[in-house]
Amino acid sequence: MVLKNNSSKIIGIGGISFLPGESTECPKAYEKNPVVRKYMSNGIFTEIKPEKKGSSTQKSDPVKTTDPAKTGDPGSAPGLDDAGKQADAK
Repeated sequence: MVLKNNSSKIIGIGGISFLPGESTECPKAYEKNPVVRKYMSNGIFTEIKPEKKGSSTQKSDPVKTTDPAKTGDPGSAPGLDDAGKQADAK
């Protein structure tokens, strides 16, 4: 089982360190340990369920971004200034 450490402390179990905010695989021998269960009931540990592959809820459309350099708009492309436009305006 994968556990996420929600506390601000490092917790060591069976030679494995559970760093704050990170998810780590809990050793099988400790899954039913009373201390681990108490931490889970207190909210210090949260069990992370494995995601099912092929789930329709996880699919999302990629965000389309427009790169000005690829669209041919030289006025907004990074690294180009509008000195030519300013000279024409004078």
